[in-house]
Amino acid sequence: MKYTVNRASGQSAYIQIYRQLRDDIVAGRLKDGAKLPSKRFAAAELGVSVITVEHAYGLLEEEGYIQSRQRSGYYVCFGGSAPALLRPTPQEQRADAPRDFPFSVLARTMRRVLSDSGERILSRAPNRGCTELRQAIAAYLARSRGIIADPEQIIVGSGAEYLYGLVVQLLGRGCMFALEDPSYEKIRLVYEANGADCVMLKMGADGIRSDALFGCTAGALHVTPYHSFPSGVTASASKRHEYALHGRRSAAHILLRMITTRSSPPPRSRSRRYFPSRRSVSSI
Repeated sequence: MKYTVNRASGQSAYIQIYRQLRDDIVAGRLKDGAKLPSKRFAAAELGVSVITVEHAYGLLEEEGYIQSRQRSGYYVCFGGSAPALLRPTPQEQRADAPRDFPFSVLARTMRRVLSDSGERILSRAPNRGCTELRQAIAAYLARSRGIIADPEQIIVGSGAEYLYGLVVQLLGRGCMFALEDPSYEKIRLVYEANGADCVMLKMGADGIRSDALFGCTAGALHVTPYHSFPSGVTASASKRHEYALHGRRSAAHILLRMITTRSSPPPRSRSRRYFPSRRSVSSI
């Protein structure tokens, strides 16, 4: 294998492997349908553990660059006619399904925070969110996603509706918002209640249809790339690159709504919102 892991770089080994593979997939050096080396072979070649390679492959699969086939391995699914990745919608999750986060860990963490913080925890948090939480989110993004974000760029709010209202204030009521069709109805209602106009873009099998996307002149594109509700569609990696291309061409803001229904390494957050300072997201 031509890939390497630089242990002196300060970056997690699985992130290095993930980025090298992702770059080759996006550049076309790994074609749609190409089979990746087995986890054991890749681990032996790179001098890392199988778990490290599994984390890198898992991240690529979560983001739609590759897909696993039972008893066969991992295959590239970028830029071709790979099927859309369908995930269970929230209604399909069984109420009695085991929770991803162990209750004992949650209880122990809450007791520790209460003990360390004392009555200070009763103080009103700043409008943009608790400083410690924003610092922890910034550290998580750098550690698990390789995204460098200052805590000042991160806003934590008490629910999506409040944050959508802030977005309208930030971008202005004259900004038109493009939404997925179908999408969570409350998104449109909140934007319109705050005085913004919305346009609906038809969804296809792997995300917003290309003709609708590139024919849109809205100043903001609001998408749910993972587990879009109510369609359950996860946008393919190719489609997410289309979103980024649209943002660069039209100078449109891209707002990502992230929903997680299961955990995988590295874990995702259910309630965090990160708004980049740039006009478009080029590393979706």
